[in-house]
Amino acid sequence: MNYPTGPPINRLPVELLQQVFLLILNDVPENPSIFSFGDTCISADVTSPPLLLTRVCRLWRDIAHSTTEIWSRIHVALPGRIQPLKPFLPSLLEVWLARSGRRPLSLSIVSEQLCYSRDREARYLPYLRPYRSGADCRLLEILLSAKGRWETVAIMSPTIYDWSDNVDTPQLRTLKCFLREFRRFNAPNLHCLHIFNRSDFPARPAPTCQDIRHLRLQRTSVNAIRFTSVIFPHLETIVVDDYSLGSGDRIHTVTQSHLESITLPITSDRQEFIDILDGFRLPMLQKLTVVVEELKPLEIECIMAALAVATCHEPIVDLKMATPPSEVDVDIVEPLLSVAKEVTVCGKVLDLLEILSSPETWSAGNEPPLNDTKEEAPVRGVSVL
Repeated sequence: MNYPTGPPINRLPVELLQQVFLLILNDVPENPSIFSFGDTCISADVTSPPLLLTRVCRLWRDIAHSTTEIWSRIHVALPGRIQPLKPFLPSLLEVWLARSGRRPLSLSIVSEQLCYSRDREARYLPYLRPYRSGADCRLLEILLSAKGRWETVAIMSPTIYDWSDNVDTPQLRTLKCFLREFRRFNAPNLHCLHIFNRSDFPARPAPTCQDIRHLRLQRTSVNAIRFTSVIFPHLETIVVDDYSLGSGDRIHTVTQSHLESITLPITSDRQEFIDILDGFRLPMLQKLTVVVEELKPLEIECIMAALAVATCHEPIVDLKMATPPSEVDVDIVEPLLSVAKEVTVCGKVLDLLEILSSPETWSAGNEPPLNDTKEEAPVRGVSVL
């Protein structure tokens, strides 16, 4: 490409400008939006990259169009309009995907229909009742035409009513969605799954995603957490944000042969925390992360009781809490060392000998202890941020 002399940045080799474009895109963790919504209209989002890069000059436009990687991430807000969109917007989505070449795609989808509708006809429908959207159908049809390249997908609305019932995604490795949408996917290479809504799995599920290694559940039940051993036998990590007792038959003895890390909060009903681990065989467990609002002796007793009824080697117990490190009461934490390989607070080890010799621990009128050159025996650690 030959262009007249311009700004110094335009004199860079094309390859360097492409790297600049990638740095701009990668500086924002979210996928770039393709559409911009006004009060009464929908348009292309030309105020942010990559579309913004195409409006600077002819050189940048040509380089942006030929840089497939900057088009491999996209955020699509489904407008929820009953009437079809004007042809330009679906065409823009098709062109965006075409410019990504054969690259794996990172895709996020949200439905505007579930927030509020800008469509006058839809406003007269019963509140939050699903309706068929011609606009959504067309956009989903275009996205699904590239489903063979989907690698990372986030479906951030509880229900997309024009969704396909069987989505074959052979390259999909990371999925964030609601439980209803998860059941639609055939993803043999899916490794990371994040379920947004309450996840009470059916008694006899038959998921087509058999190789999930990392699972996050935002809201679930004690029984569902235990039942993951049946549904996802290859799990290596599981993170749970909130749970309750739930219903259904309890599985008395469960085994997760590959599970290395569990993150659980202690809720107001401490017995539920114990019930999760009761009879749980965890031969590979290395780390138990416990989220607590406030560290009290009852929380420590709860963790010790849960580890006593689980079958596992002494794991590292990491305590996640908002308490400032300076306010951590080591006397409360120390009993955990009898059942744990190591105790950490927000992931960092606290040296017990260092605490005992700190000025805060000196009694009134006492001098600090003298340094002892004699080697001390190894002491198990407690850690804080």
